[in-house]
Parts: sequence; structure tokens; C-alpha cells
Amino acid sequence: MRSLVLQVLAMRQLGRLNPRHLLAAGYGPRRTEWGPRTIHTRQLFGCSSLPVLGGHRPAVKSWSLHHLRFKSKTKAPSHTAQEQKDEVEDKNDPEDSDYEDVDPNLPKDYKDMEKYVPSFRYDVVLKAGLDLARNKIEDAFYRNKLRLNGQKLIKKSKTVKVGDTLDLVMSENNETNTVILMRVILRRVLGESNDGDKYKLSIRRWKGLELAKDEAFKP
Repeated sequence: MRSLVLQVLAMRQLGRLNPRHLLAAGYGPRRTEWGPRTIHTRQLFGCSSLPVLGGHRPAVKSWSLHHLRFKSKTKAPSHTAQEQKDEVEDKNDPEDSDYEDVDPNLPKDYKDMEKYVPSFRYDVVLKAGLDLARNKIEDAFYRNKLRLNGQKLIKKSKTVKVGDTLDLVMSENNETNTVILMRVILRRVLGESNDGDKYKLSIRRWKGLELAKDEAFKP
């Protein structure tokens, strides 16, 4: 009995079990009663019912191996090559990028601002850029302390344009041949106000710029 059980287990593991083995183990259409060996053999296969085999082959459960697909650790690129190219072009576009420095050799202790002015007069732009009262601008003009692109200002109502440098001389040092200025540079015209009465300007300002006289003043 033990040898029969071992034989059935071995054939089951090897997948070679067929109806002939079942008939040899006690199955068959001629038998009307099930002996202990037959019942024990069916219990090995987990059969809960005893169907008549006849010429039918018993259903044997089979298992198949499937390839396991593991998740790749490689991260997919967040942007396509075209999107990366567009980003590089946008960064290199001067219209969309930050304003370029007018003079990269100047000190970096400046402040960039956006101001609304009613006109492009020198005194109006300088007043807005330095946040000074108008009478102080006039006083500096009459004391010859105002410069436009390094030259003395002749008319305080002179119209300025993008790229112009507006200076107010604070003090001069003859020993070191240096000068301390308050400087405003008109960088860009950004547009007009909603009512069209004022212009929106981009301005860069220094309030204590020390330069050599030869660099600050021009004949």
C-alpha cells in the first residue's frame, strides 16, 4: 500500500499521471464499489466527488510559469529633447530674460526699480529714480552737480533715452581723485499706464557710488 502511494505521488509530481494509471489504481467503469485503495488514491488528488470515468480523462490542474516584470529603476526624463531645447532658447532670449547690466564693471550694490513718470525729462526721471524732492534736484542743478552721461547738464528739462546715465554729485576728493555719486540708469521703457498719462520705466539706482573722476566725468 505504501509503495502504491509513493508511486502515485511520484507520477503526480512528474506530470505523467493518465487514465491508465488511474484504472490500475482501482478506477474503472466496471467497478460499482470503491475500495480503500481507490478512495485513498483519489484523496491524494483532492477529489471530493467520485464521477464515473468511462472514457473521459480526469482533469488535472496544471501550473504555468510567467515571466515577472520588475519595475525599472531608471527614471524617465521629465522633458523631451524638444522641450529642453525650447527652455534653453527661452533662457537665451533677451526679451524674456532679466535685464542685462549696462556696465558689468560697476559695483553690484544697486537697486532695480520700476517707476511711473509723466515725461522723459531729466529732472523728472532723476527725481523718480532717487526718490528726492524736486527742490533738491533744482538746487543740485544750479550748483552744477548734475551729469548726463558724464557731462554737465545744461538744461534740466533735457529729454533722456534708454541707456542714459543720470548722476548727482555728492562729494569730490581731490587727494584720491575720486567722486561719490548718486546714479540712475534708464534701462528700459516697459509701457504706459492704463490712462496713458504716464510711462513705466525700468531704472537701476546707486546711492553711494564711488568712482575715479576720469571715469565719472567726461569733457
